[in-house]
Amino acid sequence: MEPDTEFPETQTLPAEVRCTICGELNARMRYCSHVRWTFDQGHPLDFAHFAIETSRYVQARGFDASTISDAWWKAHAEWVVEQVLARFDAVDGYVFGYLGDLDLLSKDIWLEFRPDPVPPYLMRR
Repeated sequence: MEPDTEFPETQTLPAEVRCTICGELNARMRYCSHVRWTFDQGHPLDFAHFAIETSRYVQARGFDASTISDAWWKAHAEWVVEQVLARFDAVDGYVFGYLGDLDLLSKDIWLEFRPDPVPPYLMRR
């Protein structure tokens, strides 16, 4: 079953939405510090791709977002959307969350794509 990751082109953001973290009202071009994404910027896969592009976790390993192929994104789309919704609050077209959650999201995606090897001293015998 294909996940529903597309948003209608005609979708518009509501006039004002209250932040689920700080309670501040958010409107177009007037956002609190917890707004990470608006659905007019793209669907959840675009948001996850943005998290990978800006991730120091991925960059520190000498990789970038283009390392993950489009085929991988399509094959794991449902899982990626679940991860986005598990870490962030999506309300009426806004995605609210803490900045650190972007790093955690990118780490989860990266480990699903390319698990880091377990150091020998951590392996059980």
